[in-house]
Amino acid sequence: MIWCLRVTIALQCLGIAGRYLWSEFESESQIYGLLYFDFGFPEYAAQLIDDIGSYGCLLSAVGVLAAGFVSAFTQQRLDGAITSRLRYIETPALSFIIFWTISLAISETVRGDLFARLTLMEEAVRIATPTTLLVFLMSRTWANRGLLRMGGSLILLVATALTFATHGFKAIELYGPFVDLILLANPFGITLVTNQQTAETLLLFIGWIDIALAILLIGLRWQVIAIYMAVWGLLTAYSRVAVGGMDAWPETFIRAANAGAPLTLFFLFRLKYVAGDPANEIPAIKKSFN
Repeated sequence: MIWCLRVTIALQCLGIAGRYLWSEFESESQIYGLLYFDFGFPEYAAQLIDDIGSYGCLLSAVGVLAAGFVSAFTQQRLDGAITSRLRYIETPALSFIIFWTISLAISETVRGDLFARLTLMEEAVRIATPTTLLVFLMSRTWANRGLLRMGGSLILLVATALTFATHGFKAIELYGPFVDLILLANPFGITLVTNQQTAETLLLFIGWIDIALAILLIGLRWQVIAIYMAVWGLLTAYSRVAVGGMDAWPETFIRAANAGAPLTLFFLFRLKYVAGDPANEIPAIKKSFN
């Protein structure tokens, strides 16, 4: 469960770096646009801040993975000093990722298109995965750890539901890029849809399913719903490569949380923790957080 969050965060940060630094379709983020066009920053300063954010996310992800490996391979020999040093790496690294993903979402909201007002909800899982991991790691040393873990679980639960419901709403509104994804998708050389009307009908169907699943996830918290969302999130992320080719890999990686967040919830549901009493920690839960 913890490693699912770590890997998801690492892939997401790699996607951020790819989108804004390395890929063939590399571009500046809306943070650059906000600083340069709206706030009047010098171009070099806006570009520098934008690059620092992308590189910072990548380095922070490396720190989160490295701390995880150290913790995993020295688990039996960890003393208070080592645990404290790991916390000094993980806490600022995760805090920076949270800060930058929120900043990206807010800048997109301010400078984006008609649907941009939904960005914070649409990208809720990208913010929630590092937040949840940070809360889980903090619970190792804080009092009332059960309540902290319950809080982290609920953050992830609500964020996953928000993201899927928002995607569902955009699908029902026949959001243009979603229609294009269906029309242009050609996985393994197979054309799925050949005309606009069929694509829009399929998109309406998908949208209502996403909204229904978001509601059911909150209300029922069933493992099958979480695993379905994880698979669907992976497929929709992969659709960017299916349409744009391998050069679009950052668009897939940056959406890693669309699959990683519900997959983490699946593990949490199996532990019976999200719906359980935080005061009654079963051995499997205690072991998963050590």
